[in-house]
Amino acid sequence: MAQRPFQTGAVVNLVAGESSKETVVVTVPKKKRFHTHYLGINGFGHSNQPLFYAVHVTTRSRVGIYPIAPTGVSEIDEPEFPTRFFGSQEAILYADPGSDLIFTVSRKETTGNVRVFMEICGLLVDV
Repeated sequence: MAQRPFQTGAVVNLVAGESSKETVVVTVPKKKRFHTHYLGINGFGHSNQPLFYAVHVTTRSRVGIYPIAPTGVSEIDEPEFPTRFFGSQEAILYADPGSDLIFTVSRKETTGNVRVFMEICGLLVDV
């Protein structure tokens, strides 16, 4: 079974008034399965606005939603995005050929802007 390393990422921007947004990180190529191994999050926003992050993966035609837990928060010297939420974690997931891997960012309080960078890596495996 042939396999090759694969890494990709996405950026989600929420503007004032938006509470949630999702983006397709990657559409898995036909005749390949994406075996995810690790993912990382760098979110920039406001300390009074906890963010919810999740990855949606289709395995055997079933969509699973996997929340991502940031492990750190720090204040930064940036007026538009004064707080950084960050973390990385092992994530052993399998995305079907032709399926979309989707990343979602949500928040309750919609004042101000939010920017989130997400990176994911693993293997593309022949099926």
